[in-house]
Amino acid sequence: MSPRVSAVVVNHRSAAEAAACVASLEDAFDREKIVGEIVLVDCASGPEEVRALERLPADVRVFLDENRGYSGGVNAGLALADSDRLLLSNADVVFGPGAVTELLAALEDPRVGAAAPLCFWDAGEVLRLPVETGPTFFGAGRRSFPAHARRTLRLWSQGGGARHLVGAVLAARRDVFDRVGRFDERFLFEYEESEWEDRVRAAGLELRFAPRARVRHLFARSAVRNPETERRRAISRRLYRERRWGRAGRWLLERRDARAPRPPGVPRVAEPVLPARPGAWVAVSTNPSLVPFAGAPLAADFRLPEDVLESLPPGPVYIRAFRESDGRPLETFVWDKP
Repeated sequence: MSPRVSAVVVNHRSAAEAAACVASLEDAFDREKIVGEIVLVDCASGPEEVRALERLPADVRVFLDENRGYSGGVNAGLALADSDRLLLSNADVVFGPGAVTELLAALEDPRVGAAAPLCFWDAGEVLRLPVETGPTFFGAGRRSFPAHARRTLRLWSQGGGARHLVGAVLAARRDVFDRVGRFDERFLFEYEESEWEDRVRAAGLELRFAPRARVRHLFARSAVRNPETERRRAISRRLYRERRWGRAGRWLLERRDARAPRPPGVPRVAEPVLPARPGAWVAVSTNPSLVPFAGAPLAADFRLPEDVLESLPPGPVYIRAFRESDGRPLETFVWDKP
């Protein structure tokens, strides 16, 4: 029997996380009565990682001799996947109950080109990760935060069409890849899904956020293990900006980046905490604009979870309380992670 879904899991120096990802997929296939296969791809993580990955119960294993990035890992997995329903995943993802079924259901709508789940950052499922993180030319300022917050809360609760989807988990049909092409491997780290999603939307297909599909994404864990991360991200960012907005647009954005200091007047706090505040949410971001942000309701006292702290690099973390009804900021602080 052909698999109903091929799950392509791409690993780089994350064997422990890949083991949890594969286990959650196996459990999902069993509990949700899905005929599925797991295609495990490693991007040149080294012999120790390979030995650990060989012990995992994957149906297909692909060990690449070079780090072709997430884009190259996905493409290598797609070449060997048997199903016309595809689930693309970072290794640092754990699938929650019913998530695979919900994502496959979204693909039954022929208008949908790709679907993504609601991602939680922490094991306690307190902090929701952003829905839309696609690059924009004009960036984000104080005036745009309320509109962005309202849209984010609506997507988190109701789902629907999105301008971009986070690439940690993407579900798509094979015919979509046949129509718009595979990931561009010139994007060495990040931006590959944004560029591919631009092509999906240009083909008249919808990017759908499916919040009833829930996963945990151990965001930024593997990136900090790779000393090449920042260089590879910079190459991808430059390529994406120039492709979308031309050389002049890319140059203007680079100048803006260089001139972006910490906003004045934001008070520092000694701990990343906020007290409970009925009718409010907390936004957390390393971006001074807090667009995009991870968020949680302030129904109870909030403290940045310990497992999230582990994944954050040293530097400023911006924390904002905002009103649920209209997204209006109530108070903003900055905490400096040592």
